[in-house]
Amino acid sequence: MAIFDANTPPFFSPLERDDFQRNLRRQALTAPYLVVEHEGSIIACGGLEVQIPVNSAGLLWGRVRRDFHGRGFGRLLTLERLRKARELPEVQRVFIDTSQHTKGFYEKLCFTIVNITADGYEPGLDRYDMLLHQD
Repeated sequence: MAIFDANTPPFFSPLERDDFQRNLRRQALTAPYLVVEHEGSIIACGGLEVQIPVNSAGLLWGRVRRDFHGRGFGRLLTLERLRKARELPEVQRVFIDTSQHTKGFYEKLCFTIVNITADGYEPGLDRYDMLLHQD
């Protein structure tokens, strides 16, 4: 929760905190959730939710401790979640929803924007729905 709080704002809305806590509890029992440790501290975390009926996987609640931004840990976390998704034969596509603050990060990893919802999370925090482009 400390990583969430340190990234709120601008990356997350305070209104999302309860949703994040509920997701952690649910995901811990049902889906992969990865953490990145550095020198004994958790500095990044994020989940992968497989949706079998639609042959998809979503990257959920990825975050890196604010003082570790720009050091490659977010990329490491995302690539590991994508590797796990590729190992699952039922997953044919990977998606994410994110904000204007991190959409560029995901574009560099071959995600393309499929929809933008202005103020989708809260006023001033837009929602970008993105899909992984796979050759």
